Order: sequence, then structure tokens, then C-alpha cells
Amino acid sequence: MDELDTPRTTLFPRRLLIEATVGLALLVLAFFAIASSDVSATGTRTYWTALVLIFAVTAFVSDRLHTGHSIGHLPSAVTITLHWLGVLLAIQLVHYFVFSGRMANADIGLTNGVLLALGSYLFGVYSNWRIAVIGLALAVATAGIAFIEEFIWFLFIVTAVAVLILFLGAKLFKHH
Repeated sequence: MDELDTPRTTLFPRRLLIEATVGLALLVLAFFAIASSDVSATGTRTYWTALVLIFAVTAFVSDRLHTGHSIGHLPSAVTITLHWLGVLLAIQLVHYFVFSGRMANADIGLTNGVLLALGSYLFGVYSNWRIAVIGLALAVATAGIAFIEEFIWFLFIVTAVAVLILFLGAKLFKHH
């Protein structure tokens, strides 16, 4: 047997590692947005907009990888676009509430975190369970941040559990 004929036995295939890394990156970016909003609520509007776009692109790619949809499948592309446009508009509405004085600056990070978590979870429910795991982890972390003053360790634990679920879930569902 040469190298090409030898089956590779790895604990976690490369694709699974990439998916977990992307999930970890999304969580870290979202946690940074929540923490930054505590420091400067008005200065994070562009960051939140970019973050929703990153989540939307990730969701689109994830949908294409884990469903039978081709890259040009228009109905699913429209659904994904409308879904994430709704999340983006909701986050922009929160910023409007803050700028108009209807909502306190201190609440913007938690509110946007919940909106992004809900958007991710709902996308995951109808398209890809991996995104739902990210949404649930973000929701738990956002709730934890609201109650725990020193939240860095809490975020680390939530992130580690989410990545573990992504790994184990992919193993259980055979990478689908």
C-alpha cells in the first residue's frame, strides 16, 4: 500500500477543524462586539454592521456546504439574504433607539448580542444546526454577561463548550 491507498485515521478531519475554528471566530468576534459596546456604544455601530455581514456570509457558505443547494440556488439565497437583512435592521433599530435617547447606552451590547444570537439560532433551525449551536452559545454568553461582572472566564467556558458541541455533533451526524 502506498500513501494514497492508506486510509487516514485522524480524530478530527480537517473540515471539522475548519468548521469549529470558524464557529470559534464568530463567537470571539461577537463577544468583542458586546464588550466594546460597554466601552463605547455609539462607536460600535460599524462593527456590529460588519459582524452581521460576516455572520450572513458564513451562513450562506454553510448552507451551500451542508445542503443540496448549488451556489446559484436563488430561492435559498433570497431567504438567507432576507433573514440576515432582518437581523441587520433590528440591530440598526437598537442603535437608533440609543441615539434618540429612548434606550441607555449601556444596554446596546446586550441587546445586539441577543438579536444576533436569535438570528443565528433561527437560521440554524431551518438550515444548519452548527449555526444554531453558535446562536445558543451566544445567547447563553449574553445572558451570563448580564449577570456576571467578571465575564471573561464565563465567555471562555461557553466558547469551549460550544466548540466541543460542534466537534461532537459533527461526529454524531457524520459531518452533514
